[in-house]
Amino acid sequence: MVLYYILVKERVEFDSDFTDTILWAEAMLTGNGLFDPEMYYAYTLPFGGSLLMMPFVAIFGVGYKAHALGFILFLAIFVFSLYKFLRSMDFPTEHTLTAAAFILLLSLPTKNTRMIMWGHVIHYSLGLLFVMAATAVYSGIDMGDLFFSKVNRKRSFLLIALTALFCTNGLTTILFFFIPFYGAVILERFINIKDELFCSENRNTAALSIAGLCAAGAGFILSVLVQRLSGVKTVYEGLFKTIPMWQEWVWDLTERLRVMMVCVAGEVPSEIPMESMTGIRIMYMAFVSLVIIFTPFIAFCAYKKIENKIIRIYMLSYIILLASTLFVYDFSHARGTIHRMVGLYMTALTVTVIFMMWLVRQGALSRFGAVLAIVLSIACLFSAYSTIALRGQNRYDGLTTVLKENGLSRGYAEYWSAQVTTVLSDSDITVAPVNISDSGEITPRLYNSREDQFEAVEGVDRYFVFLSSWEYETTKDTVCKDASEVIPFDEDGYIVVFDHNVF
Repeated sequence: MVLYYILVKERVEFDSDFTDTILWAEAMLTGNGLFDPEMYYAYTLPFGGSLLMMPFVAIFGVGYKAHALGFILFLAIFVFSLYKFLRSMDFPTEHTLTAAAFILLLSLPTKNTRMIMWGHVIHYSLGLLFVMAATAVYSGIDMGDLFFSKVNRKRSFLLIALTALFCTNGLTTILFFFIPFYGAVILERFINIKDELFCSENRNTAALSIAGLCAAGAGFILSVLVQRLSGVKTVYEGLFKTIPMWQEWVWDLTERLRVMMVCVAGEVPSEIPMESMTGIRIMYMAFVSLVIIFTPFIAFCAYKKIENKIIRIYMLSYIILLASTLFVYDFSHARGTIHRMVGLYMTALTVTVIFMMWLVRQGALSRFGAVLAIVLSIACLFSAYSTIALRGQNRYDGLTTVLKENGLSRGYAEYWSAQVTTVLSDSDITVAPVNISDSGEITPRLYNSREDQFEAVEGVDRYFVFLSSWEYETTKDTVCKDASEVIPFDEDGYIVVFDHNVF
């Protein structure tokens, strides 16, 4: 179903937020390295999806084909890691495949979850992937022996190397991967009071964790040095790094609960009858979101009965992720907006599915696992339905058609109409993002863009600005008074043509 979404349905809801990864891949090629010093990045993820997408961009250019192929490769890596991760919990193959199916299907219920997981590869999906990969590798290390012993050497080296590579992605990876994973590894040992505090397994775990800390620090410092030497500029990452004034600190668990429900059930732009198909789906998925939110906490009631160490570690990693993420969100400018909750949702979902698979193997407790399986199975049907139900043409496919018919290939638009048009036109049309003020002034928006995208291009004598109705009314007596032509596009869009560059 995820593959079907990428190949068939994703284009319907494709927007500028989906373009991050492919634009970063293009920047690698234009900059002849990990970074392009001329690019104003939203944030930098050198060990991320742009590496996967770069060869396809080199072959096919910046277009939807390269985007789709890059995500097929990412999906393959994700599924492989998910399979190895679930197998590390000693589930039989059929249970592993069933659990993977639940997790993949329930990554598709709303546009927010689809976009974060399969629209662009950023720290939320990477954090989930990195924890799964690290857990799978860690499961093969015998902590009763030294982590650098002959039997453990290969897997320990692999784990430490992966930790260093993962943490080159910066502070967000420290938050979404390093703290939850290594924190859970240490915490699982600390609360296991059946073992002596300084037993060999605890000492070896501490040694491995220290090695992981050194690797994470090395990866993080290396990334910072490379970025500074390369002159990389980021314009969005500061949200996670900046502490606002204390009056702006927020700790509202009720709001976080509501946002998580919207993440799973979807946004409701207008009132919808409960008895309608959409109303039933929204209400049921809101209920499922509560099940997914609270099941990991219920699972802790059975913590002592869960013999598999890897399951216990992953349960603990979710609690640490939840606490650290909400803390950082509420004491930074990031806040807990809907799309930023997808990483927490997917981790809670994974814990819920794992607990369900554990329950169905527990004799008398299996009835509870069966009920949970039924609840999630119905949710999978609604999730698949919401994906299949995506219909119609993307608005910006229509825009590219009109622009090509009028011989226009270079222009500007506000963020949500800019890069999406570039990608959907396979770069036949280049649209750079701009800001439009209330006073009618148009200025470059340096966000996943370069300054040279706002310069005149030799051989291009007609430029355009794509404006909404409000933007057109705001600018018609300022910038647009020099327009040579105005082409109405739809009920809320105008293509304003100039015989010169507007900057």
